Amino acid sequence: MKTAAVRRTGRGTLMLRVVAAIGGGYACTAALASASAQLLVLAGGMARSEAVILVAMLGFFLYLALLLWSFTEASVWRVWAWLSVGIVIGVGLSYGLALSLVEY
Repeated sequence: MKTAAVRRTGRGTLMLRVVAAIGGGYACTAALASASAQLLVLAGGMARSEAVILVAMLGFFLYLALLLWSFTEASVWRVWAWLSVGIVIGVGLSYGLALSLVEY
């Protein structure tokens, strides 16, 4: 029989996974999509509108992959760590590349 502490720990871990999958996955996808669209405009020579539409469509697949991965990964802390790394990289690239896209 499971004790109350074990059940609470399991519920807490599940809640952390759900928040990581939904919120963290969304934040990671949005950050990486923003950076990818800017990279396509600067390095790929695409029109801004086409780059945004392409990355938005591909973002659905990334979000789905992150959702599924969040529940299959053994460690919930590893999920949070990798999502945090993705968010930091995406936001850092977005802010770094935004200066190059400013039009006078």
